[in-house]
Amino acid sequence: MKKSSLSKPGTKTLRERLREETEQALLEAAEQVFAEQGVGGTRIEDISKRAGVAVGTLYNYFEDREELLAALMARRRAELVKMLDEVSEAAHGKPWHEEFDAFLRATLTFLEQHRRFFSILIQGEMAAPCHTSATEKRSGSGLDDIHACAERLVRRGVAEGVLKPEFAALYPALLLGMLRSAIVHDRYTDSPGPLIALLEPFHDFFLKGAGKKR
Repeated sequence: MKKSSLSKPGTKTLRERLREETEQALLEAAEQVFAEQGVGGTRIEDISKRAGVAVGTLYNYFEDREELLAALMARRRAELVKMLDEVSEAAHGKPWHEEFDAFLRATLTFLEQHRRFFSILIQGEMAAPCHTSATEKRSGSGLDDIHACAERLVRRGVAEGVLKPEFAALYPALLLGMLRSAIVHDRYTDSPGPLIALLEPFHDFFLKGAGKKR
């Protein structure tokens, strides 16, 4: 008797798997080309060539360059949020400082993995005029879900008496701004080192501040 050719519930068909693999290849190629040429200097043709597909194939997945960039940003955000959720789950029953260090380590490691791409985005952001771009309209602020992860971390720190509660509402934004500065720092450094080297200074700066003791 022949085996049924129908897929089991929950399994993906060959066509679905191929589509996902092609989309992933396009996003990976886009990240490489954006990092090399800048967002403004990248053409759809450059990305399709890097991915090894026809331009028409790329348009079957993404309407234009802006939609491709928005999808790439959304994918990277989702990956980081997944990492931070895993950090939070693994920290149950452990001291808050261990979760805080793991949060910093995970974020700095992720930024390192996609360093050139985020550097290009931030440099373009710093040079851009003060108005909302088409990409920003499509992708939103991009920080809401990551900010929620930082809020969760801060709430635990306040509840356990590790963080002062007076300005707790500011702490998530301050923490994310500090981590973002890891990439901004590259712009003003002749020979930037590995981002994980910033773990200890970021830890001390967030918990102790920059003020000199008198």
